[in-house]
Amino acid sequence: MKQTILTILLLTPLWLAAQAHRTNVGISLSAELQKSVGRNWSVSLEEEVRLVNNETGFDRSATAIGVDYTFLNNQLKVGAYYAFIYLYNSNHYYEPRQRYYLNLAYKQPVSQFTFSWRGRVQGTHRDEARGDYKINPKYVMKNKLEVDYTIWGKPWKPYLSCDLSTELNDYLGNDLTRLRYQGGTGWRLNRTDYVELFLRYDHHLNWKDANVVSLGLGYKVKW
Repeated sequence: MKQTILTILLLTPLWLAAQAHRTNVGISLSAELQKSVGRNWSVSLEEEVRLVNNETGFDRSATAIGVDYTFLNNQLKVGAYYAFIYLYNSNHYYEPRQRYYLNLAYKQPVSQFTFSWRGRVQGTHRDEARGDYKINPKYVMKNKLEVDYTIWGKPWKPYLSCDLSTELNDYLGNDLTRLRYQGGTGWRLNRTDYVELFLRYDHHLNWKDANVVSLGLGYKVKW
């Protein structure tokens, strides 16, 4: 009973904020191919499509390619990525964008739990013909905290994560702009194929962008 009351108290401010802020509902679908090249290197190609209840039902598509290097007994990983994004922007135009980002990630297993952190610095070039942007390119720093739980003898691995986005070159100040909460589970189908199912909540701290609650499904092949 005490745990239930505590949970309600913790979630109430978040629920009240969602009521005061415009909230959309969406779906995220993705497919990824990941290939090991050598002992510590891997390359990946990912395609993601997001749907949302806006005027068109389409939010964005993103095609990303990248390379990762893992070391320190597979606990530390660095990566460099490029993504081509096609989205329906806030000015009601379809807009192409170019994005590049660098990742640094660390994970620490503790019994059946794995605690991880991922830092990311990204830059996004936006199309001035499709929108009036005072800041272009836009630079953002992201910090993602995650914990997952291994159930011995089972193919699934549940997890919870929180991702914080901070603008780096806003002339009004470098502020925290978005909180992303996500919970779900990974599912290992066989030696190479994986499925992920999750529920995501994007909470934007400005009033221009709507909050988004979305259900996600991802498929990954690793070889």
